[in-house]
Amino acid sequence: MKVVRILKRVMIVWMIGTLTLPISYFGFNTSLLEAFGMSMGAAGAASLFFIVKSAHAHYRNPYREELAYVRHQVKEARKQLKLIGNYRFKVRSIHMWTKISKLYKVGKSMIEMVEKEPARYKDLQPFFTNYLQATVTVVEKYIFLLSKPIKDIEIKESLHEAERLLHDMSNKYDQLLTTALSEDLLNLDVEMKVLKQHFQEQEYVPVNRTK
Repeated sequence: MKVVRILKRVMIVWMIGTLTLPISYFGFNTSLLEAFGMSMGAAGAASLFFIVKSAHAHYRNPYREELAYVRHQVKEARKQLKLIGNYRFKVRSIHMWTKISKLYKVGKSMIEMVEKEPARYKDLQPFFTNYLQATVTVVEKYIFLLSKPIKDIEIKESLHEAERLLHDMSNKYDQLLTTALSEDLLNLDVEMKVLKQHFQEQEYVPVNRTK
């Protein structure tokens, strides 16, 4: 798309320069050298116009493409998270239902954080690019194995392995969310200390009066 836009602008500049030459020479009775100079000047002015226009669009919203990418990631993440939310109702174990529900809840928190503050995407990028898709894959495999009427040793081992992977993934979710919130917790701690100091300074101290 960008290449096509650049080619169109080059063609426009070329056409302006080309048309200016005969118009200047025949229409204004200028010399060939003067007409050529006017042609070059018109082409240069057109080029400068497009450069200024592109710069204005860029500085007006320099993060437009990045924001569009983050919003797309959030949209896709919501679709994947919905799958996890639906799958949790297909498990038979209360323990696994709790584990998958926790993954769903923590994942939802991270998605909502980025949706409200796109700048947080950098802190939570592993969740969007790796962890969430891996979680969906493991949960799908787990539900698939549960649906089998026969539970031989191999299937049971695969189920246990899927449960261990979901447990590990839950820890990764917690670590990632804690890291993302570390700055908020630090700011809150500083604010609480400032407020505590302020209240201590404002405590009423009775004045001793001499009789």
